[in-house]
Amino acid sequence: MKSCQNILRDKIRIFHKQTSRSILTGFLCVAMTASGLFLGCAEGKGVDASLSKQQEAQVVALLGDLNENAPESVKNELRQLVYEVETRIAEREEKGNYLIPIEEGKLWEDITVLLDKESIRQLGGYYYEADDDKESTKQTLDYGKKTMDNLKQRLSKEDWNELNKIRNEYFAAKENGAQDYDVDTDSEIRAIINKYKEMDADAIVLNVLDAKDQQNVGMFKITPEFDAVYQKGTENGLKLLGTEDQASLKKIWKQTTNILPKELFANFKYFKVGGDGELGTYAYVMPLDSEGKTWCMVVDPADVKGDGYYPYTLVHEMAHYITLNETQVEYYTDELYPMDRFEDWLCVAKEDSYLQAFYKLFWRDIITDWYIDSDNPYFYYRHQSDFITGYASTDCTEDMAESFSAYVLLDKAPTPETQAKLDFFDSYPELKALKKDILNNIKKNGVYVSPEMEPAYEQEDRSAELDNFINVMIGITEIMG
Repeated sequence: MKSCQNILRDKIRIFHKQTSRSILTGFLCVAMTASGLFLGCAEGKGVDASLSKQQEAQVVALLGDLNENAPESVKNELRQLVYEVETRIAEREEKGNYLIPIEEGKLWEDITVLLDKESIRQLGGYYYEADDDKESTKQTLDYGKKTMDNLKQRLSKEDWNELNKIRNEYFAAKENGAQDYDVDTDSEIRAIINKYKEMDADAIVLNVLDAKDQQNVGMFKITPEFDAVYQKGTENGLKLLGTEDQASLKKIWKQTTNILPKELFANFKYFKVGGDGELGTYAYVMPLDSEGKTWCMVVDPADVKGDGYYPYTLVHEMAHYITLNETQVEYYTDELYPMDRFEDWLCVAKEDSYLQAFYKLFWRDIITDWYIDSDNPYFYYRHQSDFITGYASTDCTEDMAESFSAYVLLDKAPTPETQAKLDFFDSYPELKALKKDILNNIKKNGVYVSPEMEPAYEQEDRSAELDNFINVMIGITEIMG
């Protein structure tokens, strides 16, 4: 699902570093404990407070894969921090106060610092190098200008200038970290486009405000009979395609519905083809309104192949719709909620939703660590057993979507922790039935599904990474004599 990674979290008024996981290439280097050069284990504090059973479980959850080998001094210090944090949360929330103060946020940060140090001690340091050339190229791309050029021929000069101004202000705000600009911008654009009866305001909002590196090729409207009908560029601002190109793109709709039963698209208005090229964003879904009632699916044609990974992408994206539609969450709320409730800058989970249940079972105990820096690579390193893929550690919604994709398409999960997430979906008869429907559809249409969720090249890259790591360690050993 398309989402903003650098989130303004009004709930936590503390500063934290931000890194872009998408452009990192990393390797591990073992901490040199023998020479005392590691970022060491923190000295443990005595824990006078008695932890509840739940808080003790939270300590184990926060440590993740580190738990077995973590020294008692680290566990004791973590116990003390967890006790202090949870006590403050309980006292504050009992008074109906859901705003996290700076002092409490600092304790959250202390938890992450402690866990990072222990991660480095056990697993080694993480080093990364930004791909500056790739990032520079990405920043200069703006395929949306082509859409604006097309609209220039159809809008009055005054309206086009106003639309262009709104678009420029929108992206300037996004680049500065603003997250509440979307709704106002949508309304302003619709006010302009609605003057032109032949134009589709929803479609133009999508194409004008899409990420600059997204090259949109064509759009289809989904009919009540679940057919995909090509929408002319005069309606949505895109280039008008010839008959052959239209037919070529429509094949992707056929490939999509060979995997996902068509009935799942009942609340989807558009199927859009376009993207940022091979191995970028494979696909995404997004709501067209502020309530999450009507949706659009976008698929990158460069990533639609016969290698067996497209089914995982589609089931993942449909899982976002299933868990984030208007029956499951409330969008754009200004309310603050207790820690036991899932919320982010975009929405809050309803009490009886799939997402809320998943959050309480698998994320509540680790949320204080994740909130401090959602791009922290050590967070995934110490929780690899908990996540079906690295991408699942991005946030709770991505974890749920990845886990649902694995639930539908994998025979079993690689670890007991991830298997528990797959078993979670079996507790909902309607999701169990949906899994059966998708698998029957795949079988009926002869669709190949890879037995692995991630491409083999990623595994090869990791093997090469390990070889480099071993060579580095051999060199260090020789230097140290």
